[in-house]
Amino acid sequence: MARWRHKDIDGLERIGKIRKKSRKKTHAGDLHENFELKPSQWQLGGDNGAFAARVVEVHKRYAFVSTEAEAGKVDTRDVWLAEVARKFLVAERAERNFVAVGDRVLCTPDREQTVQAKLDLPKCVIQNLAPRTAKIARLDPHTPSRAHVLATNMDQLLVVASYQSPRVKWGLIDRYLVLAESEGIDAIIVLNKADLLETQSKEEFVADCKQMVEIYRGLGYEVLSVQANAKFAEQEPEFLRLGRLLKGKITLLSGHSGVGKSSVVNLYRPEIVQAVEEDDDIFYKGRHTTSFASFIKLGKGGYVIDTPGIRSFTFEEKGAIELSHCFVEFRPLLGQCKYRECRHLDEPECLIRKKVEEGLISKWRYQSYLGILLGATGREGRIRDLPLED
Repeated sequence: MARWRHKDIDGLERIGKIRKKSRKKTHAGDLHENFELKPSQWQLGGDNGAFAARVVEVHKRYAFVSTEAEAGKVDTRDVWLAEVARKFLVAERAERNFVAVGDRVLCTPDREQTVQAKLDLPKCVIQNLAPRTAKIARLDPHTPSRAHVLATNMDQLLVVASYQSPRVKWGLIDRYLVLAESEGIDAIIVLNKADLLETQSKEEFVADCKQMVEIYRGLGYEVLSVQANAKFAEQEPEFLRLGRLLKGKITLLSGHSGVGKSSVVNLYRPEIVQAVEEDDDIFYKGRHTTSFASFIKLGKGGYVIDTPGIRSFTFEEKGAIELSHCFVEFRPLLGQCKYRECRHLDEPECLIRKKVEEGLISKWRYQSYLGILLGATGREGRIRDLPLED
């Protein structure tokens, strides 16, 4: 994806080690030590009828899972009501839930009816969780000491924003990109409500948006400008292009409330049409409609994990070394500053700062880096002015 990615192999290996350490720390004390088990160790079938499944929705006390006879081939029409085996619900949790949407799990039919729910669905118990290949998480807004894992095991992240109603927050986009880079997955940016950019925006704002689009494209990110509520939108070149990017992949779909994520999903014939307010004007009001994450099969190929709009998005603090690797334009320059542990903040002879001053790294992206590093980024990705110092 990003053209910088293959130019700094040593740096990528380094951030991979950091990521593994971070995951190990996150899961410490989280689940019973025997809950996580590699699929190669799963005993399928047998007397207990064990089967592999994928978590497709998570609620407070239970989850919905769909059978996955072959890795990546989820039968989302075969839905079971599940809960985690009680023997594992004994440790202090470092995460909000024991499982998250996208998790691969080993289940057994619930013959003892431990799942108490009046739903016309077969019931099962989650016995094991496969190690996660990637995860997207934020700090739980209700219990900051816990992580709220939004989704796992995705191939790529689709960040949806709108030019207006609500206005695009580039800082929030950067925070998502940092998560994608730290997890080693590709990121796609979709900017919705393109009609409002030209009809309801000041010339200065239009110019700024076009400049920002060029900045992200220059970094190697896929950036698409769309209008999801347009007539015959699914036939537009940008949506056809996005469809090709989604096909055959598991894509996490996320962004701020009201930007039109569900409208975008509905253009790809999902098996479950996503709820959108009937009021035609709701498209421009920025109202939140999705209430929980769900794993959805697309009629044109691939799966998406649709997540609720996030009004507040904070993640675990990252040190300067790890964070700087998550800004792709920094990578070719890392290790070339005067100080090995340079934070690119106020250290003398910092190459990153020099490239910013020369205009080779955008001032916006550098300020975004500082905002995350120093905790100056607001709840919704807003960044207060962080002037460059001489």
